Amino acid sequence: MPVTAASFKKLSTHIGTFSAYTNIGVIEDGKDLYVIDTGVNSADGEDIVKALKELYPSSSVKAILNTHSHSDHCGGNAKIQELTKAKIYAPFNESRLMEFPEAMIAMYWGAHPFEELRKIHYMQLEPTFPDTLIHANDEFNFGSASVKCIPLPGHYFDQTGFLVTDSSDGKKSFFLGDGLFGMSMIKKYWIPFMVDPNEFRKSVMLIDETQADFFIPSHGDVTEGDKIHALSEINIMITLETEILIIKTLQKASLTHEELLEAVAGFAGIDLKLGQYVLIGSTIKSYLSSLLDKKIVSYTIEDNRMLWSANKAQ
Repeated sequence: MPVTAASFKKLSTHIGTFSAYTNIGVIEDGKDLYVIDTGVNSADGEDIVKALKELYPSSSVKAILNTHSHSDHCGGNAKIQELTKAKIYAPFNESRLMEFPEAMIAMYWGAHPFEELRKIHYMQLEPTFPDTLIHANDEFNFGSASVKCIPLPGHYFDQTGFLVTDSSDGKKSFFLGDGLFGMSMIKKYWIPFMVDPNEFRKSVMLIDETQADFFIPSHGDVTEGDKIHALSEINIMITLETEILIIKTLQKASLTHEELLEAVAGFAGIDLKLGQYVLIGSTIKSYLSSLLDKKIVSYTIEDNRMLWSANKAQ
């Protein structure tokens, strides 16, 4: 779904969101506009500027706030900067990857990526250089709204959510990044990417405990007030389901990571393409790391193969 003026929805007097593949937050403060995340690529960045010009003809984007460094959240940064000279706010560690996006693909693959992998659209990201580095619990006052920066790690290293309070009506909108996922994304992918399942669950619980009028996941519908509890439970449940599936699979036989990926994807009915193979494969390794640290699984090196197995219950 492209970003257009018609896809914009006001949540409060000065806060709104564009509904798109990645939801885009907007704070309006007179002639200054602040954008939360910028979509997948330069086309999204151009669409955001065009739609905002239609909605707010006398205003311009003053700054971008990025939740994290994945391409579908900061892919429009460079184009928006080119068109508006906007400053970029980004979490401290995420900013390093925004400056050197090749490192992200190398992390997914575990080595320098080959050409076909580099050409996948969501693996591509034009480097941008944040002007303001965000740290945990930083607060910014933009006149019409105040923004509190809330750490939401797990999906990615230094992901940060933005709790935005409208100064006019007091309504709070919590922009979550990928701190949790909407139902449409869960139904489509079931095993979302994450670097640390334990931290992801902690972030979901923090979201669940936060008071807000609106919760805006980057992928999914705006959720109002107490309705966030059900979505939080589902997000925690899918990570626990994946963990249990891994443990039960490894109770039956010792497997390499690739054999485990095959088993988990097969159980979930996922027909892996290259991008999914890399991202879900990386996520399975994150689960294995977590389970190994908790001494639930272990590994051995046999015949030059790394074999994973579930430990017997004590």
